Amino acid sequence: MAIVGFIVITTLLNILGINVADKANYVLMAFQLLVLVFFVALAIGNVVSANGGGGLASGQPFFNDTSSFATVSAGAAIAAYSFLGFDAVTTLTEETINPRRTVPRAIMLVALIGGGIFVAVSYVTQLVHPGGVFEGSASAASSIALQIGGELFGAVFLAELVVAQFASGLAAQASASRLMYAMSRVSVLPKAVFGKLNEKFHTPVANLVITGVISLIALFLDVATSTSFINFGAFTAFTLVNVSVVFHYVRQHRAGHQLNPVSYVVVERDRQSERCSTQSKPTPCPWARKRASRTSVRPIAMLVFASDLDAA
Repeated sequence: MAIVGFIVITTLLNILGINVADKANYVLMAFQLLVLVFFVALAIGNVVSANGGGGLASGQPFFNDTSSFATVSAGAAIAAYSFLGFDAVTTLTEETINPRRTVPRAIMLVALIGGGIFVAVSYVTQLVHPGGVFEGSASAASSIALQIGGELFGAVFLAELVVAQFASGLAAQASASRLMYAMSRVSVLPKAVFGKLNEKFHTPVANLVITGVISLIALFLDVATSTSFINFGAFTAFTLVNVSVVFHYVRQHRAGHQLNPVSYVVVERDRQSERCSTQSKPTPCPWARKRASRTSVRPIAMLVFASDLDAA
């Protein structure tokens, strides 16, 4: 029933609009960051008490007897999935002020700040518990939290994990609903279902409800199975997106358009969303139809950032 409750709440928050969802997500993310700060501080205290101040400066987390190119490469391939979510910023382009400037900034901020947090937390975790062998891999983080902070911090850390999943779901649902709306606008999905906005809240209610219903599948999956689905889906999606960019570049090149392969293939821009955000004719963007101001970099970065934080 907890999963159903989470899905109902995230759906309602997203229906009320991006600003409401952002404010809720801002509070949730602040709690996550606070817990992570305490986690790092307690881990440092644990290391200092056991090995002195010199124990904080160690190359062991980076190089040790068990590390090799093969193991590091395999670990990096899995760790890459920790960044799932930063690309969701692009689906909120049409609700963003000056998207050409704001969206790339948000993407870079999410990736860089999230990456910094991953490195810092992983480093102190390895100082506390060297290696990757745990009694239960699924509860490794909670076990370390208990080790460095006792029962009280262990309970707080568990609450943070729950909050992280909720915040991640909130951002993912917002992203998926906008993506389906965009696909309906180019007739990839039926406009009659996926292309409608609520007159009061100006949000794709049907898309949000559909996403919520599909999310109920989580009731019948264990952690290992759901993780496999996520990893496979992410790998397939990223592969197809990159193939599409290359294919579009080749087609434009054959049509006589001279495109720089570095700036185009490596850093592709969403020109269609930019046009929609800046043009008022012939078809204004529905998201901004009755809004005097749209989302700045803070809301979209904060909203999507939570979907990265839960992996830290």
